[in-house]
Formats: sequence, C-alpha cells, structure tokens
Amino acid sequence: MTFLTWKSPKLTIRVITLAALLISLNVVLDKISVGSDNLVKLSLGFIGTALIGYFLGPWLGGIAMVVTDLISNTILATSGNFFLGFTFSAFISGVIAGSILYEQKLSLGRAFVYEFIQILITNAIFTTLWINLLYHTPFDKLLLVRMPKELISWPIESIVVFLVLTAVKKTNLKLTNTNRY
Repeated sequence: MTFLTWKSPKLTIRVITLAALLISLNVVLDKISVGSDNLVKLSLGFIGTALIGYFLGPWLGGIAMVVTDLISNTILATSGNFFLGFTFSAFISGVIAGSILYEQKLSLGRAFVYEFIQILITNAIFTTLWINLLYHTPFDKLLLVRMPKELISWPIESIVVFLVLTAVKKTNLKLTNTNRY
C-alpha cells in the first residue's frame, strides 16, 4: 500500500447516497462550534471531513467538501462569510483527506500525519491568507494569533479522527454491492 491514493470510488447510487449523508453530517458537525469564523473557531467539522475522505477518496471528497461549503455558507449561513477562497480550501481539504485516508491502512501515525498536513495547509496557510485578504490583517500577526489553537488542536483532532475511523472501520461498511441477483 502506498502512502497516498489518487483514486475515488465509482460514482454509483450507493456512493452518491453516502456522499449526501456525509455532507449533511459534516454541515451539522461544522455548525457545532465555538469562536469566531473571522479569527479562531473550534468545531467538530474535522470529523466529517475525515469521514468524507475515508469513504469518498480525494476527488469525490473534494467535490463533497465544496458542496458542504456552499450549503454551510449560502443556504445555512449565519453571517455573510461566503468567499470563494474558503470554497477552494474546502476542496483542497477533501483532496487531502481522501488522498491520505481512502483505502489506506489506518494507524495513529497516519491520523497524526493527516491532521498535521490538513491543519498546516488549510487552516494555517489558506484560512489565514483568506482572512488576511478579506480584512486586511497582517498575515504574520494573524498567523501568530492562530497558531496556538492549531498546535493545541493537532493532537486532539488526530486522536479523535483515529478513534472515529477505527469505530467506523469495525462496522465493515462497503460501498460495493456484494449481493448478486
């Protein structure tokens, strides 16, 4: 098994249905949050993102994350925070989750690597850049404010993702139809 995978499951009714369920789960988990969207926000959305990547792979995972972002920030928006940069970040987030978690051997080390890459690229770099562009806040000062939260959340999110994916793996959910008529 390689470290990364670049394939997604075939687009079937079962996969589309699972994607819809995972998108709705991610929207709900992301809405359970504390803090400001404009600076530091703690939410449970990372669980939904990991599940999307685990089941849908990088490309369908990226598309599912874009749909999640559009639903969260247009239809269910509580503030005017829609920005195409965040949608791009959502796509990248789904690609990262899918490429590291889809059809890969699950381990605590993989969860730590996944969360580190996810937090570094999407949270620390992209989100800070988008906030910088939107509110003209100096990038370096904003990053300095945001980094403690990211460093604290990295091990916590890694362990939670590992535990959730381990529990999901035990359910033995398959995306392929094994019943032949």
